[in-house]
Amino acid sequence: MQNIALLVAIAVPALLVILLRSNAAVVFLSLCAGAVLVQFAGNEAGLVGSAIGNNSDVVNQYFQFALLVLPAVLSAIFTAKSMSGPKTLFNVLPAIALGIVGVILAVPLLPSGPQDTITGLSGWTLLMNSKEFVVVVGVFVSLGSFWMTHPRHRRTRRQHRRR
Repeated sequence: MQNIALLVAIAVPALLVILLRSNAAVVFLSLCAGAVLVQFAGNEAGLVGSAIGNNSDVVNQYFQFALLVLPAVLSAIFTAKSMSGPKTLFNVLPAIALGIVGVILAVPLLPSGPQDTITGLSGWTLLMNSKEFVVVVGVFVSLGSFWMTHPRHRRTRRQHRRR
C-alpha cells in the first residue's frame, strides 16, 4: 500500500508531459542534462545558496533539486502542444522513463525525512536494482522516439539544382 506513493511520484511527471502534449523524449533528455548539472555544478550552486540561507545543507539540497528539474520543466513548457495525433504513441515510453528516472534522481536530493521514508519502501529497492536498465532503455527509447517524430529535412531536386 505504501508503494502507491512511489507509483504516484512516477506517474505524475509522465501524465503531465502526456497531458501537456510535450515531447517526452526532449524532456527526458533534459532531465539527464539536469543530472549532469547536479553532478558538475551542484556544489557550486549550493555555495551560492548557503550564502543566502542559514541552513546550508537544506539550501544546498534545494538548489541541487532545482538544477535537476529546471531543464526538464523548461523543456516541458517550451515543447507543450508539440505532440499530436499518431506522434502521441511515441511519447508514452519516454514519459514513463521520465517518471522512473526522475524519481531515481530526485529522491537522493530530498531532505532526510521524506528521503528515508521513500528509500525504506520495497518498491524503491526494486527501482534501485533496475536503475541501470531503466536509464539505458530510457535513453535509447527517447532517442528513438525523437528520431521517429522529427523527420530529416530532405532537399528536393529543385533546391539541389539552385546550389
